Amino acid sequence: MIKTIKKLFVNNKQQTVKVRDLTRYKDILKPLFELPVHNSWLDDETIDKIMRDGTVIAAIGNRKASTLKKEILIECENKSYKEALEDAFSFNVIDSILDIPYYGFGVYEINWSVNNGIIIPTLHERNYKNFILDNGKLKFNGLGYAEDIPFDKAIAATYKAKPNKPYGQPLIQTLFWLVEFKNASLQFWVELLERFGTPWVIGKTEGDKNALADEIYNMLGGDGAVLDTEDEIKIETVKDGGNFKELVEYIDNQIREVILGGNLTANVKGGSLAAANVHNEVREDLAQADENIVNQIIRELIWTFQKVNNTQDQIKGKLKDKDDPNKPLADRDKVIHDMGFKPTKEYIEATYNIKVIEIEQKNNSLIANSNISRANPIILNKLPQDELERNINNIDFSNLALTFHKQILEIINKGESCEEILDNLFKAYPTFDTKELEDSLYKYLANASLLGVASVEDENPNG
Repeated sequence: MIKTIKKLFVNNKQQTVKVRDLTRYKDILKPLFELPVHNSWLDDETIDKIMRDGTVIAAIGNRKASTLKKEILIECENKSYKEALEDAFSFNVIDSILDIPYYGFGVYEINWSVNNGIIIPTLHERNYKNFILDNGKLKFNGLGYAEDIPFDKAIAATYKAKPNKPYGQPLIQTLFWLVEFKNASLQFWVELLERFGTPWVIGKTEGDKNALADEIYNMLGGDGAVLDTEDEIKIETVKDGGNFKELVEYIDNQIREVILGGNLTANVKGGSLAAANVHNEVREDLAQADENIVNQIIRELIWTFQKVNNTQDQIKGKLKDKDDPNKPLADRDKVIHDMGFKPTKEYIEATYNIKVIEIEQKNNSLIANSNISRANPIILNKLPQDELERNINNIDFSNLALTFHKQILEIINKGESCEEILDNLFKAYPTFDTKELEDSLYKYLANASLLGVASVEDENPNG
């Protein structure tokens, strides 16, 4: 008894020493995890396991689709600059930029080449784990020590970075436990099926049990057992409890909510228009967040491009829908058209990316606009858009208004009746709204009639 107690104390001592050794070992490793790098980055094998999950792949593809369907728009008068910057953002580059929300941090190396006197950039994704942020400044840390990077050599972007999380908030950290639980549950159920899912043949005999067992095995080639006739095996299954299918569905829904931002259509049973609308709004918000990351890299590359090429040309860039007609610009052009100015075919095709065919319109006006036709045309459509916006309010339309005024008075003076005047005005100006003028003419004619009656009564007071 005493020897047994001594053995217990010896074992406890050995365990205590082992724990102390591990504690000291952790203290030695602790400084390694306090380096100025993201100490919660997952290893490549774990990340690959997360990214191979079917639900994760489908959800990421669904989220990316709303941004990948857009195209890069570079606004610049220099076509060579415009083409160089548009080529830098290929489909594969934008697709890799959209992976930043899942890693939290992304770095792209800029390689430069010369073509026709222009220094052209090319973006290449690099392993973000080899870089650190030192007071917001990007540095290379692939060799174990921080190295400065030239301003024209790399661009970095983060997803939802905060002061306490300068490297962003990677979604794979949240997905890690969901995928782990999902894989663990799958492994458990596979092992359970291996053990209890295959059928067993159970035979009962009062004779040689080994001989019967051999016969069962030779007959079926599977698992079998032989019992005494008095023996009995009873398998009790769980009547109530968790369902494996429901568990996997729950985890898959959680994965979709992490990536898609509240996938209500996965949780709502039956049709729900309100839920679908809310779901679409959430997706639009997430798509805008992804688009902002791409636009940030576009702006930084444009700034670097201007510095490297030593150009002062104004260059702007962003993502836009392929079928987006630029509604504010279209509304402005419509106002200018309603004022009487017609944009050129070249301007329409270049601005709205469509092919147009000019249609001749016959002029059915009774009085030729001779004064206007002899006037020098004001060609607004050849001005740059920003120049037009600055000078639209400074254009003097007084001479043009005076010409219209003279022509309208001429039509009125030549008219024999109100109906004839209105008919001639409508023919001269088919798009002119004559309702207000019509009301005014009727009012003036009525006043003239009353004035005529009053004048006659004054001249003939006795009738």
